[in-house]
Amino acid sequence: MRPSMLLTLPSHSNFEAIQKEARELFHALQRKDFVAADRYCPFDLLDNPTPARLADAQYIIARRYGFRSWANLKERLLVRCTET
Repeated sequence: MRPSMLLTLPSHSNFEAIQKEARELFHALQRKDFVAADRYCPFDLLDNPTPARLADAQYIIARRYGFRSWANLKERLLVRCTET
């Protein structure tokens, strides 16, 4: 993974917004809309011949923001929400 592809999680982001981003990516992968999904390259799973799952999109989103898993990203966002 190239460091330039990592994004910093915006301070104003919330779990619902990130969840929506994952659903949008999932639908793009289902449609095989690789132009839309291309912004997530070079993350793995985009070349996977099996049908896309929501979990795949969630994993790609989490990795894009530098988290090891969707669960880690979700936890960070929910903790941030309780801190404000």
